Amino acid sequence: MQDTTGAPPEQRWEPLSLEDVQKLLGSASPWWIAGGRGLDLFIGHETRAHVDVDVAVLRRDQQAFREALGKWDVQVVQDGTFTPWKRGQQISAPEQREIWARERPDGPWRIELLFEESSGSRWSYRRDPRIGLNIADLGRRDERGIPYLRPEVTLLYKSKSPRATDETDLLNVLSHLDPAQRGWLFATIYTADPKHRWLERLK
Repeated sequence: MQDTTGAPPEQRWEPLSLEDVQKLLGSASPWWIAGGRGLDLFIGHETRAHVDVDVAVLRRDQQAFREALGKWDVQVVQDGTFTPWKRGQQISAPEQREIWARERPDGPWRIELLFEESSGSRWSYRRDPRIGLNIADLGRRDERGIPYLRPEVTLLYKSKSPRATDETDLLNVLSHLDPAQRGWLFATIYTADPKHRWLERLK
């Protein structure tokens, strides 16, 4: 894990373990481990260090997750600005989707929630609503019962302006995807950006 000792309070992370995330959010569902940790759950082992822990939740279920966080310091993060998320407050603006939470205001951040858009039983990719899935098909579980986003969905998110870690994640995961997963990822990236450089790797 990256050493964040001495980092400003707004950047210092000591993420919860996946087991502790499960204990904290277990009764509020559905939720899925996202990002690089979710990809590691799919592969079956850790492939690289992770600074934080991302959890995808449906925006429509936000109040259940706000209650699960109780008296924690919970902040909406947008463009580097932190705004307290009070219990009972509804967050409806689509661009407001990142939530950071910690037990106390002077402590390290412990978990990040990412709001996902949905309508009825369908999840919608927030960057292109033409892309979607049945919510029941959005995730998987590891042998401990910890839910995580399907790897092809996580890689779709990572395909937007990919960083070095995103490129590494693609290389680590690609050989583990079955033909249906590769086909879905190719089709969705092509829909969003027909000239994306990942498309050649997915053929």
